[in-house]
Amino acid sequence: MTTSTIALSGCTPTPLAGYLKALGVLRLVASPSNNVTGDAADSEVRGFWENDRFHLRTRLNIDMLMRFFLEDYAPSPIIAPWNGGSGFYPGDNKNGIEPLARTGVAPRFVSLSSAIQIASDAIERQRFTSRPEAASKPDFIATLRRCLSDSALNWLDAVLALSGSRLNFPPLLGTGGNDGRLDFTNNFMCRLVSERPSAGLFDVLTGDPTADTEKFLYTSLLADGSPGLHTVAVGQFSPGSAGGPNATTGYEGVSHVNPWDFVLALEGAVMFAGAATRRHQGRQEGGASFPFTVRPTGAGWGGVANSDEGGSRAEFWAPMWKQPARYSELTGLLKEGRAVLRKKTVRDGLDFARAVASLGISRGISGFQRYGFVMRAGKAYLATPLGLRNVEERASDAAELINDLDVNNWLGRVRRLTREKSAPARARILVNRLEDALFAMTEAHVNSRSIQDSIGAIGDLVGWMTLSREALEKGLSPPPRLSANWVRKADDETVEYRVAAALASLGWEDKTNQEADTRISMAAHFASVNLPSMYKVRRQWDFQAKPKPQDNKALVVWGAGGFQSNLAAVLERRLIEQSVRKLGDKPLDASAPARLDDITAFLKPGFDDARCARLLAGLVWARPVPLQFVKRRSIVPFAYAALKPVFISNRTLAEEKLVPPRSQIPIPPGLITRLRKGDVSVAVRSALARMRASGVTSPFDSATIANAGTTGTRLTAALLIPLDAHGLKTLMERAYPQEKEFENAA
Repeated sequence: MTTSTIALSGCTPTPLAGYLKALGVLRLVASPSNNVTGDAADSEVRGFWENDRFHLRTRLNIDMLMRFFLEDYAPSPIIAPWNGGSGFYPGDNKNGIEPLARTGVAPRFVSLSSAIQIASDAIERQRFTSRPEAASKPDFIATLRRCLSDSALNWLDAVLALSGSRLNFPPLLGTGGNDGRLDFTNNFMCRLVSERPSAGLFDVLTGDPTADTEKFLYTSLLADGSPGLHTVAVGQFSPGSAGGPNATTGYEGVSHVNPWDFVLALEGAVMFAGAATRRHQGRQEGGASFPFTVRPTGAGWGGVANSDEGGSRAEFWAPMWKQPARYSELTGLLKEGRAVLRKKTVRDGLDFARAVASLGISRGISGFQRYGFVMRAGKAYLATPLGLRNVEERASDAAELINDLDVNNWLGRVRRLTREKSAPARARILVNRLEDALFAMTEAHVNSRSIQDSIGAIGDLVGWMTLSREALEKGLSPPPRLSANWVRKADDETVEYRVAAALASLGWEDKTNQEADTRISMAAHFASVNLPSMYKVRRQWDFQAKPKPQDNKALVVWGAGGFQSNLAAVLERRLIEQSVRKLGDKPLDASAPARLDDITAFLKPGFDDARCARLLAGLVWARPVPLQFVKRRSIVPFAYAALKPVFISNRTLAEEKLVPPRSQIPIPPGLITRLRKGDVSVAVRSALARMRASGVTSPFDSATIANAGTTGTRLTAALLIPLDAHGLKTLMERAYPQEKEFENAA
């Protein structure tokens, strides 16, 4: 048997009607019950997506495909007698249902007509004169399930789920087959056989196509030509058509739609049969779990925000695949319809994006078109496209990074808090920024800047938490320890990032095996944290420590001032803590010091202080790691070369043999104060004198000092940035050249 591939240019991932239409074509061609002959048009037909178009691999050619729909297609029994406006009750539009309820309808309509009759008899037995009320609706649905044919039950399974005494509705089909006052099933019947105001696609008695049916079909499948469209309701499936061309600008208008688009879209929706399940992984009642449908997340796309979540029904992630698949294979995929993240079924849009990046989706899916059922135009839910997400062959490294935030459910708790009605607007904004950044990290081709955005967003969020009574009352903890891979993969080799990473590593050096509570992490200057917990996966605020917290409030000196001023304040505070905590050495060592070239760049004009400060506020929550060397040409100012050795720990100076054995280099009193006042020459003379008193001489004096335009405040800030051993030796050669290095004799 020869096969051909037909590109259905009219079946595209967006709008949702185009996606559902593609599934409808595949299902109808493969379905015996939708063919008046009783045999499938092509039981072996396969479908796949390529270049944003749906393709059929089939034994049919395009003429045979057209002939099937025009001559042999038997519409599915798609009805919703539980809805007002469905055509079954007085006052409803009868243009579609009345012709189908007659005796002697064409063979292609027998199944649909039979379902209408069964539903009408059930309504008569129940003596309903209007749609059933909520309390009686489940019993009515159960009655219909006992009476309707298997093909009609396929529609029922797609449009609602009966779980005990509770009905659940998949957002894909509104609230049981309707969107507000628009009943999809009545509209479906009108598009098929209505005699007014726009003629249906077929004559109800003969089954013959009406005048423009073939043209409409050709346009719907192949997007070729544009015959006059019908002025009919389209609902949520095609936002660009709903309300007319001016609807998005705030004006009401009529909808213009190809009737085949609506008919085939509903036929495609039949493939999404929901299964009532009980979710054992969370504290919530048993409910319906519908294929690839999750709670909305107001992030990940420029057109949505947290404020949209309250006006959203859900998100639907429409699966796409590149390998030709049979109808039966897709039915199995859609019935399962689950995405898994860390062994748990995902529940919202961000989790779904993470699952995609983590290969939590299998079965040959190549990507997902994300939709949000968002209330727009003040009264209607529209299936709003929220971007295409590809599934890569291997898991995204960035997806593993995000998993760090799941420790103690930190990310989930933060997100949940900011979705409460009482949550401050500032918190909502900050969490939305974090979610946007995390969404970007789940993209297939993640880059360092997207990880940096997440790092900065974490820092911003913690800044709010430290000042928020609500966050503390809810028991939110500091961020979990982020792995060193956050630091590595965010490295874009800019000086701002490298300086921030070096500063964040202050307090992580542990060559002397000192106790964790004697080390002062850089994070302690941003928030009152329990110091020993900073080196663990789970962190605590200082007041959460047991059995006895340590008063670390004085360490928090980072404020609203400029970057230079904050760094200088941290430097002063750490030196004060040396005395207060009776530390044996200056608490200025770091596990990932910077290169001299980076510090030189910091001292020059053009360094982006604001960017570095935001990165630092987030990096302090990550495990530091030395970054790869990036060589840059630089000339260090003499003032910095003379001052920096005084701010190096005695242990490091001794290990590198830069001072005589057992020498102590205390920081001269008032030196930082002089620097911050701008008395650079006086400060340098003080440093030279201090080094000379410790046996390290310099051939230079204050008359030879050149400040190279660097301010005292910036010099002070630079002294906090940890420097690696190679850079330190370069400084010593510049300011304190010796004939030979000092021997560390006993």
